[in-house]
Amino acid sequence: GKTESSPKWLLGQDIRGSTVGIVGLGGIGQEIVKRLKGFSVRKFLYTGHSPKKVGDELGAEFVSLDDILRLSDFVIIAVPLTIETRGLFNDAAFDKMKKNAILVNIGRGPVVNTDSLLKALKEKKIFAAGVDVIDPEPLPKDHELLTLPNFEIVPHLGSATLKTRNEMSAVAAQNIIDAFDGEPLAYPL
Repeated sequence: GKTESSPKWLLGQDIRGSTVGIVGLGGIGQEIVKRLKGFSVRKFLYTGHSPKKVGDELGAEFVSLDDILRLSDFVIIAVPLTIETRGLFNDAAFDKMKKNAILVNIGRGPVVNTDSLLKALKEKKIFAAGVDVIDPEPLPKDHELLTLPNFEIVPHLGSATLKTRNEMSAVAAQNIIDAFDGEPLAYPL
């Protein structure tokens, strides 16, 4: 654990007045925007395959990944792991980010190249990173990332509430029924 007691250790970036970039405006990305609206975020940006009507409804602007990286104070990864997203955050991506940027990965660990993340944090190419997923998972206890003051990892348990798990079960059950009825699935794989 970290034992730093200096008040500066606790200082970070303020989300108020910031630009937040969401990589993946699916269900989770949409909920992130809704929850952050109360924090006086100046601008929401998002990227994905194409603009979404819900993006307009949420007041989020569709931009390229390069724009997300270049303009965002906070970059939140909320995409699934696919051939296209594996290693999406690599040396080149971190080189484009603002030095005061904070990376948050709640998507999948392999979307971020762990060696590139370590390098970006050590060389202060970005301000900090907070993740609840990493590659490999679990991260070895002696991994250098765990020694950095600008890196935080929390357990991958964002859905660990009774209400959320019940809702997940209901969606899974409905998907099974829809599959047997030949209907489109709410959340296809």
